[in-house]
Amino acid sequence: MSFRTPEALWLLLLIPAAVALYVYAAQRRQEALRLFFGGRDAPELDRATQIARVRRWQAALLTVGLTLLIGAAAGPRYGTALREAQQESLDLVVALDVSASMRAEDVAPDRLQRAKLAIARLAEQRRSDRMGLVVFAGDAFVQCPLTSDRAAFRLFLDAAGPDLIPTPGTDFGRALTVAGEAFADDESGLPRSRAILVVSDGEDHEGGLDSAIDALHDDGVALLSAGVGTDAGGPIPIYRGGQIVEYKMSAGERVITTLEEGVLREIAGRSGFVRIGTQDDGVAALSDQLDRLERTVGATEQFEAYAERFQWPLALGLLFLFAERLLALRGTPTRVPEPA
Repeated sequence: MSFRTPEALWLLLLIPAAVALYVYAAQRRQEALRLFFGGRDAPELDRATQIARVRRWQAALLTVGLTLLIGAAAGPRYGTALREAQQESLDLVVALDVSASMRAEDVAPDRLQRAKLAIARLAEQRRSDRMGLVVFAGDAFVQCPLTSDRAAFRLFLDAAGPDLIPTPGTDFGRALTVAGEAFADDESGLPRSRAILVVSDGEDHEGGLDSAIDALHDDGVALLSAGVGTDAGGPIPIYRGGQIVEYKMSAGERVITTLEEGVLREIAGRSGFVRIGTQDDGVAALSDQLDRLERTVGATEQFEAYAERFQWPLALGLLFLFAERLLALRGTPTRVPEPA
């Protein structure tokens, strides 16, 4: 047996305390009556004794009823039941910028690693979606085809880096074109909801962007973007043997790369643009934007789940409380008027 909300069981600790308080108050009341009547038999004493007996029954019914209701609130579950659910999903291709400027360290540990961490978190949160990965700089190619296998996706994501594409620059038009080509219909032949997420610092874009955006919009593909970096920016490190040996220079000074939002906002349009690596990694905002997109309703799947068993303690608890109220209304002795 398990409980959906086991925290509710802590309320059971209040039951013994309430019972102890009631017993103490009842004993004090009986002692006060005996002292008042001085041990004499009196109709009022008999009536008080009958009332006390009824109240004890009321307390017992109330105690059992509340205990059962608390148990029902905890959501007891045991055994299994066969359930059905319809999966809603979309195909999401992430286009990740791996150009040299993504090695800047204005966000920790650097832009590329911060972007990869955010993408990995997004993948874990959206397990019902198929995800693919395109890496791009001056050129682009599919690093991971669309898959529901998160382990495979993470493997390809971890391997993404500047060394994969020797062509310098950042060609967003080419990245979007390759990302669009990465989509494939499912085995049923029915089209699926599709989206592309571009993750970049927005620098050094080439031509062909507008035509790529128009083609994807005409094909019903939603576009989103995430910018990684800061407005202050940072120098671009040059690595050899896994170590920083120098920084990119121009006219004797270090080249400072900053986050350029313009092209990223142009790509996202109304779908939304978020920043990565400033106050948070932007994953929650990205997930919210994806939730607002139209999703493909898949086939109905059957699965086994714990069977909810709160109905019986709930019904019995309400029955005991009803009995307690009924006893309170009808079971209290009334004073019989004495003849004149």
